[in-house]
Amino acid sequence: MATSIVVVGVGGQGVLTLARWIGEASLSEGYDVRIAEVHGMSQRGGSVEVHVRFGKVVYAPIVEEGGADYVVALEAVEAVRAFKYLKPGEVLVVNKRVIQPPGRWISEEELLGSLQRSGVKTYIVPAADVARELGSVLYENAVMLGFLSQLLGLPMPPSLDDRNREAFRRGARLFV
Repeated sequence: MATSIVVVGVGGQGVLTLARWIGEASLSEGYDVRIAEVHGMSQRGGSVEVHVRFGKVVYAPIVEEGGADYVVALEAVEAVRAFKYLKPGEVLVVNKRVIQPPGRWISEEELLGSLQRSGVKTYIVPAADVARELGSVLYENAVMLGFLSQLLGLPMPPSLDDRNREAFRRGARLFV
């Protein structure tokens, strides 16, 4: 049985890097891994969506709507857009960060509250805050990876540099 994850965010947040790290950690545990950038552009500010599947044997990288075990969102508005991928009762992991879409404003409390009431297990991770404490929002994806590693039982990917290793460790400690 494969584990299916949809990773979302906006360009510049390291969505593709986060997906690759999940794949690397899964490979290090002996899993078969498939990764696909489904749509969106990795340009700064555009929506980015990447599908990651790992397990004993995985034939296809694409996660169908209603087929994801996990949605991992580096930004809360993107979590709403990707919600359709989650299986009923599965897990949503959301960075506590809202990038307001053009022409529309929603409060962080309202958006995160609606996600928490959505009927799935929802974790709101203060990755943006931790990354700022570490000196740069560029570490948000590594913080999210650390948190996710506790849910998935995956190790730290060997390719992480020292700063990302610290962000990973801080994210792992956020899991309660």
